[in-house]
Amino acid sequence: MKTITPAKGNITRQANKVLRRQRIMDTARRLIASNGYEAFTISELALEASVSAPTIHNLLGKKQDILVLLVSEMVELVDAVMSKPSASDPIEGAEIFIDNLLGLFKKDEVFYRAAFVTGERTQLFEHELPGGIYNQSLKIAEQICAAAKTNGFLKGDINTSLLAEQLFGCQRLARQDWVNGYIDLEHYRTQVLVGMLTTYAADATPDFHTRLCKKIKALNRGK
Repeated sequence: MKTITPAKGNITRQANKVLRRQRIMDTARRLIASNGYEAFTISELALEASVSAPTIHNLLGKKQDILVLLVSEMVELVDAVMSKPSASDPIEGAEIFIDNLLGLFKKDEVFYRAAFVTGERTQLFEHELPGGIYNQSLKIAEQICAAAKTNGFLKGDINTSLLAEQLFGCQRLARQDWVNGYIDLEHYRTQVLVGMLTTYAADATPDFHTRLCKKIKALNRGK
């Protein structure tokens, strides 16, 4: 019979703790996705995860703490997707951006909807937060507009910061419509792309403006 040294025993305990914590988080994610945050309780989580309520409090904290962890995890995933390098062509870049984002949402659509709802209700997406999802998204939009201007797609008659706000607004409005069940992910994609390309068109160079109009018409025909 092997003797487990104190060091190895501690490593095993820590590994088990990590696994238990992840199982609880996965269960919480499933419960919130199924029933919403308001119906979510620690007692139900303990029952579903086969642990005690004190164990949950020790590993994760209270109900609000668990929500913060789940939403923070979601924000990190969304940020990672949005921060991926896009194509130099703004039209292609817009399509890559929205397809990457919706590819993430498709993996667990019910949970992401619930997470956005609860994040807004509990003010976890405050606009004033420097590292929050709002400012991070706006920063990425500004980079996209600046690159489009540098590469000769935009004339520069309209301030890039203003264009960036409109680009972000297109995505945010479509996301809210999707979260509230007004549109599905297919319509989400079309709504975002039409909005982004129309925004570009306001400051586009002649050749790029012609391409944008053709693409917008094609997207509208596909509705």
